[in-house]
Amino acid sequence: MADWGIVAARFLQFGPALVLFGTPLFFLYGIGPGAVSQLPRSSRGLKHVVIAAGALSFGGAIWWVLAETAMIFSDPGQFTPDAIWTVLTGTGFGRAAFLRIILIAVAITAPWIIQPYRRTLIVQAAIGAAVVASFAWTGHGIKDEGAAGYIHLVGDIVHLLAAAIWVGALLALAALLFESIRHRTGAQAALRGLEAFSSIGVAVVALLLLSGIVNSWFLIGPAHITALLTSPYGLLLDVKLVLFAAMLALAAENRYRFTPQLGAALAQSGTREKSLNVLRRNIVLETTLALVVLAVVSLMGTLEPPA
Repeated sequence: MADWGIVAARFLQFGPALVLFGTPLFFLYGIGPGAVSQLPRSSRGLKHVVIAAGALSFGGAIWWVLAETAMIFSDPGQFTPDAIWTVLTGTGFGRAAFLRIILIAVAITAPWIIQPYRRTLIVQAAIGAAVVASFAWTGHGIKDEGAAGYIHLVGDIVHLLAAAIWVGALLALAALLFESIRHRTGAQAALRGLEAFSSIGVAVVALLLLSGIVNSWFLIGPAHITALLTSPYGLLLDVKLVLFAAMLALAAENRYRFTPQLGAALAQSGTREKSLNVLRRNIVLETTLALVVLAVVSLMGTLEPPA
């Protein structure tokens, strides 16, 4: 049976960590730091959302370490600061979590230390990438040895980073669309962001699919393919794939139908509310599905894969 405290801690540190990388990166390629000052005030506040995401991930990482320590040292009398330090420094997953906690703390304080804003975004995106990649050392990908171990680890890292690019962009796009509708301004910035994400979306999806196949080869394997329909891990993977397919359908509709419609409306100075509203609905739904996927992945991390 899953330890729901650990599942919750995994979700709390994992989901916000994706934002810590993906959202600053989106500002760099999707909007441009110079254009941030031209956005509505609430959209500019996304930089505070990134800080809040870092704080949540920081708290989740500490919670996860404490939960893992309590599970290892199950006797209440053994749960001491020395036991926590032993986990942080004496285990592989503990060292990865320790590094993650330090990196997140740096990312949270970066906006008050580093100027100008573009440099802050670069630092946050770089630290966020390291934080996201560190989850590969606290998952199933570290159980393989030799060349297979390196391939699986790289597949895990690529999968995590690609997911963060997608999730981080969704949060920023949702904020831009909400503000464009609310303040009747900023539609051009929303369109620019949608087009920028669309231009890399195919590559992100390709990386997710390829790295997902690599990871599934190691975690499921051809010899255990029937476990997709019989084991708890396999059934959760099925759910994840269905949710991913739904997200992909929404993303495709946004890219090939509604984003061009918004671009045409802005070019012709026509009405844009309908396109903005539909895009907002789709982005919010896509973000909701992404959160459910993260919850499923957090649970999968506590289960033994068939292979």
